[in-house]
Amino acid sequence: MPPWAASVPRMTFLRTGRAIDSLRLAFLCRHATKPRFANLRARSASTHVSPTAINLRPNIPPQNKELHDTLSALSGAAETYVNISRLQLALQGLAAQDAVTRVAVLGLDSQVSAQRLARLLLADPLGAEEQWEKELEKAGDGNERAVLLKYGDESDALAPTPLYKVLSIPSRVLRSHNLEILVSTLNVNVSNKVASASTESSTESILVPKLQATSARGLPVPYPVHKTLIVGEGLDSAILFGRFSSDTAEEVGNMVKVAVELPAPQEEPNPEVQTGSVAINVQVGIQALASFRESIQNSVAYERGWFRSGLPALSHWLTQDLQPSESVKPTLKTLVASIADEVEADIAQADSAQLQKLASIPTNHEVAASIVGHLESWAEKSHTELRDQLDEAFSAQNWHKLSWWKLFWRVDDITMISSEILERRWLVSAEKSSIYLAGRMNQVGFPEDIQRHAVNEIPEVTMQDTAPTAENPRTDLSTEVRKPQPWPEHIATARTELIADTVPPLQALAQRLILQTFSTTSLSSALSALLYVSVSSISLFEASAVAALGLTFSLRKMQKLWEGARESWQGTVREEGRRTLKSTEELVRRIISSQGKETLIEAEGAAERRDAREAVQKVRDALDRIGKQKLDAREHVR
Repeated sequence: MPPWAASVPRMTFLRTGRAIDSLRLAFLCRHATKPRFANLRARSASTHVSPTAINLRPNIPPQNKELHDTLSALSGAAETYVNISRLQLALQGLAAQDAVTRVAVLGLDSQVSAQRLARLLLADPLGAEEQWEKELEKAGDGNERAVLLKYGDESDALAPTPLYKVLSIPSRVLRSHNLEILVSTLNVNVSNKVASASTESSTESILVPKLQATSARGLPVPYPVHKTLIVGEGLDSAILFGRFSSDTAEEVGNMVKVAVELPAPQEEPNPEVQTGSVAINVQVGIQALASFRESIQNSVAYERGWFRSGLPALSHWLTQDLQPSESVKPTLKTLVASIADEVEADIAQADSAQLQKLASIPTNHEVAASIVGHLESWAEKSHTELRDQLDEAFSAQNWHKLSWWKLFWRVDDITMISSEILERRWLVSAEKSSIYLAGRMNQVGFPEDIQRHAVNEIPEVTMQDTAPTAENPRTDLSTEVRKPQPWPEHIATARTELIADTVPPLQALAQRLILQTFSTTSLSSALSALLYVSVSSISLFEASAVAALGLTFSLRKMQKLWEGARESWQGTVREEGRRTLKSTEELVRRIISSQGKETLIEAEGAAERRDAREAVQKVRDALDRIGKQKLDAREHVR
């Protein structure tokens, strides 16, 4: 069907020996007017937003909000796998009631053929040749800037952009379908594709064309589109494109159409046959258009040439699924589904690469035995270090500064001295050595993060997960078991928890003992003075005995409790060190015995891929619900 047939009342080509009712055709032509509504033009803004524009929160239609939210969440959950340019295009479409649809017409290594084809698809055969057609028809060397075709009047003043040239076209096709067409080139040089295969797939090159700025230092800017029409000349270009698109996903479906310039057939092809490629002849279409514009008496020749050129199939594909709708346009739904398919394909590729990595991991008996040997050596040295370092620390002068009789002037140094012992004497070398051991394990394929295996295995010290802050005050009286940390970091975590949970009670006990000692001594002294004053038969020496008894009792109690607390704290520190080393050794042995393959899959991005899959599923569910709502609305109308 010609591109103007959609805007003209239904035209019936009466074929009786290729004859057409001339009077009916002349009547339609006389009443068909060109879309030059200078004062009542309804133009849609381009979806290409300047990066310097202020990002205001869009007024999302209620029926699109769920899909918009799930698609926005996909950008965070699958940022490694999703194409941000295509995702932003889909979000912009969902944020508007009737968003602009972008279609790219890309010539294979030449923009000239794409410009000529775009002119035929948008030209109005009922009117004379316009200025925009002449500009678009200009031949060149294939290195021209891209051209963006928008609906509007040719006299409109447009802001210049270094990425493409903008042409305002009074086309019914662009106006009625809210359409924009980008005319550019697609480089299908196989050698260049191989060089860039690691960074960009052929699907991305087709659906996200790169626009080069006019500046010599300008970087290519992605311009995502909803659909792409590839234009080639001859069989050689078709073969080159086949090699280029060998890795193109099959899910692109109707989003990509390939038109190959071939000699026109003798018989008219059937335009209703939907395939991924179509044979066209642009020169035959140009001649047919020129003959019809010359005289409507050439309508039969125009019809024959138009159908022989193969352009009706492209005209139908161009406007397919672009009808305004209260729900999401089919083209936009196809774009969202394509994004979800692309993310799932990238996730599956990452899983495959992970499995290949696992298959190449050396996990034979010799490697495991070597790691076990390093582990045993580490454990032996760590236990020796724990014993010797703590013995040296508890026999040092600093620790003796905390003797019971020195508490009266050393009570404020308890936190500092105790923390210093834990920070400088408690498994310091063992922690550093564990890093080297973890590196050896990772080198042969064992995981760095064993958090999933470490549940209930790392020695637990009850504490609050976070320290009290102004935003998160610690108001509850219950304690929680700390979260398991990736080995070997749990040694440092255990040290921090020991400082946080055992040093403050030791400090508080010392302060309480001093207070009790002063209180008991003061009470006994007061009682001694009272006896001396009130009882005349008691001498000063006898009254002082009561005060001495109270002082002796309080000091003895202070000595007993404080020395017991110090010994208990020493034992706790030693025991926690042994538990930490023992649990770590047992855990690593189990990982070695299981070869660590299952853990490696979980460790290397498995959680990220799982979250990405869940986000994709939510997008698909939102799409399904939109489709069901549309069906329910149709049933309600019936």
